[in-house]
Amino acid sequence: MAAPRERGGTLIVQSVYADPPAWIGRCMESVRAWAEAAGFTYRGLGDELFDRVPDWVRRKTAERPSTCSDLARAAVLQDALDEGWGRVVWLDADVLVVQPGALTAALRLDEGYLLGREAWLQADRGGRLQTHTGVHNAVFAVAPDNAFLAFYRHAAERILARHEGTMVPQLIGPKFLTALDNMMGLPATWAVNMASPRVVADLAAGGGPARDRLLARSGRVPAALNLCHSHAGAATDGVSVTAAMLDDAITTCLRDGLR
Repeated sequence: MAAPRERGGTLIVQSVYADPPAWIGRCMESVRAWAEAAGFTYRGLGDELFDRVPDWVRRKTAERPSTCSDLARAAVLQDALDEGWGRVVWLDADVLVVQPGALTAALRLDEGYLLGREAWLQADRGGRLQTHTGVHNAVFAVAPDNAFLAFYRHAAERILARHEGTMVPQLIGPKFLTALDNMMGLPATWAVNMASPRVVADLAAGGGPARDRLLARSGRVPAALNLCHSHAGAATDGVSVTAAMLDDAITTCLRDGLR
């Protein structure tokens, strides 16, 4: 395990399961390359990520490991702060870094923590593109003595403990964070945005209305995109998200930089 170079050093953390698809590997390599170029330390985790949550949480979220990951990443962030890192940044394994310099510049922790802001593009029943905005934790950055991390862990555990029935997707992730944002305004950056299946299809094709709407709604070109592994291999919103499509989208982003 790497030790902090100095008080104020930055640690980038990711986690992925064994034998991920090749397109996930390309995303993670983009993060590793960015971290190295920026002078940050990179740490990759496997399923040991889930060792950091109570047994009852693992049991309750067994059918939704991504929900368990939401709580586990918060514990890992705190562990790294306890090691002495001055800034710790979690990025999901399916995040592709497109503009490394812009991502570095965006990770300012003026309030001690930072989340991501998203514009999610999907069609309504009439086929018209709709934009839904929210806050996500595909990027979750914290500094020592921040006011949010301990609260988030406490609140997330209470939400999970109170929940009954089938586990709800994103219960303690974007759903909870967006509700908090609506009430209190969370520090969140458009720099790490979400690529819905419609956006992924447009990126793979070299352009299209969903891609254009994403850029317009974000107000800037995203420095990184979450390619939403949860939709890979499935048909969503009229789009069959294949590994080949994701590979093409990655190639286009790395070549053209979303411009």
